[in-house]
Amino acid sequence: MRKTHLIKIVPALLLAASVARAQNVSFDTLTDLKDVIGQAAEIATPEIQAPAAETKAVKDWTIMVFINGKNNLSSYVIQDMNEMEQFGPTSNVNIITQSARMKYTAPSYPDYPGGGYYDDWSTPGPIVPHPGWPNPHWNMPPMMMKDAARDASTDWTGVRRYEIVKDGDNSSLSSKLVQDMGSVDMGDWRQLAEFGKWVKQNYPARRYMLIGWNHGSGWEMKGIQPEIMKGISYDDETGNHINTVELAQAIREMGGVDIYASDACLMQMAEVVYELKDAARIVVGSEENEPGDGWGYHEFLSRVHSNQSNLTSEVMAAAAVQGYKAFYSPKGTATTQSAVRTSGIARYRQLLDQWVELAMQEDKEMLKTARGAAVGFGGAGSRDLTHFMELVHEKTQNKALQYKTVEVMNHLYDRVLIDNATTGSRFEKAYGLAVYLPTWSFDSTYGQLAWANDGKWDEFMQWMTAK
Repeated sequence: MRKTHLIKIVPALLLAASVARAQNVSFDTLTDLKDVIGQAAEIATPEIQAPAAETKAVKDWTIMVFINGKNNLSSYVIQDMNEMEQFGPTSNVNIITQSARMKYTAPSYPDYPGGGYYDDWSTPGPIVPHPGWPNPHWNMPPMMMKDAARDASTDWTGVRRYEIVKDGDNSSLSSKLVQDMGSVDMGDWRQLAEFGKWVKQNYPARRYMLIGWNHGSGWEMKGIQPEIMKGISYDDETGNHINTVELAQAIREMGGVDIYASDACLMQMAEVVYELKDAARIVVGSEENEPGDGWGYHEFLSRVHSNQSNLTSEVMAAAAVQGYKAFYSPKGTATTQSAVRTSGIARYRQLLDQWVELAMQEDKEMLKTARGAAVGFGGAGSRDLTHFMELVHEKTQNKALQYKTVEVMNHLYDRVLIDNATTGSRFEKAYGLAVYLPTWSFDSTYGQLAWANDGKWDEFMQWMTAK
C-alpha cells in the first residue's frame, strides 16, 4: 500500500492492512476471520494490568459485561447470558457480569419537544423515541417481551453479579450467582467504575475486556434535554445514563482496560474512541444501530475458545467483530462492527485537522453534497468518516486536499483500524469509524468532548452548518 494511490480502492487497502498483521492464528470456525484478521499481532504498547489478588489465580483474560436491562431490553438479558453459557469461559478466561433486569412495562413513545426529529433530518418523519429503539410505525413487536414461564434462575428482577459457566440448557441459567445487589442505578458511571474495580480484585487477569450492554446513542442527547450528552447504559427506573465523558472517567477509575466494547447502538464514533484513548487500548463497536439481539455471544466465545492459545488483544477484538458478522450474515440483516486501536487516534486527529484546514477552502456546496451522499447511521447525526472523505477526494480538484485525504486514510488503516465487518449491501461503504456530520444544525454541547477541545472538527461542523 503506497500513499500515492487514490482512495477508490478502500476495501483493498483495508484487506492489505489487516492481512499484513497475520501470524499463526487459526479461526477455523469462520473463514473470513482467518483470511482477514485472525492472525493479528499485538501492537507494541504496555498491557494494562491490575495487581493480582491473593485468593485468585491470575488468568490471561477477564471479560466483564455490564448488562443494563433496566429498560425495554430487559428480556434480552437472560437470552444473552444463555448465549454466553453455550461455550462459557476457557480455563484461562473469566467471564463476569453485572446483570440488571426490570419488570415488564408496555413500550411508550413520548413526543420530543420541537417535533421529535433529530438534527440530521432535513424532512419530517415518524417519531423515534431513542436511536435504536423500536419505532411505533415500524410494524414490529417491542423489544421488551413478557417472559415465558421460566424457572427460579431466570425469574428475577434487580441487579445481580454472575460468574458465567458452561451450560447447554437455554431454558435456565447455571452460572454462579455471586452477589444479589438489589436496587442499583445502572445509569451511574460510578457504579460501572465500582464493578470494574470489584472484578479486578476478585478475578485478576493479565488483560481485561469490558463490554457495555444497553442502548447506545453516540455522543449527544438531542431533544429531551439538549445539555446532556448522549452515551450508553440508560436506566429507565432512575432516568440516568452514562454519557461519553463519564464512560471514559469510569474506565480510568477502574484502572483501564485492554478492550472496551459496546454491545449497543451507534457507539463506534471518532469522538467516543478519542475520549477513551487514555482508558482503553482497543475499542470495539457499531457505527450503526444494533438489532435488538445485539451480540451473538456464542459466536464471539466460539472464536475465543478456538484461539485460546493465542488470545492477544487484537485477536480477542477480531473475534468479537467477526462473531457479530457471523451472527447476522445468515439473517440478511444490515449491520456494522469494527475494532480500532486508541494508540493511533491522536495522530489521526492531527492529520484530520490538517485535512479540515484544506477542506474549508473548498466550495461548501460540494462538501455538503459529499456529506449527503456519505453512509449515514440511524438518527445520531453521524456518518462514515472515510466514505465522506472518499467522496470529497473524488469531487475536489485540489491536489493538496487529495494527497492529505490519502494520508489520513492510510494512517487509519495502518495505525488505527484492526478489523471491520459489515453485513448487507447498505453498509458496503461503512469503513469502521463514524463521526458527527449533521445536515441540519450544530449542537453546542459537542464542545464538551475532548475531540472538539483538542481538534478542529467542531469548527468544521459549525462552518458546514452555518446558515
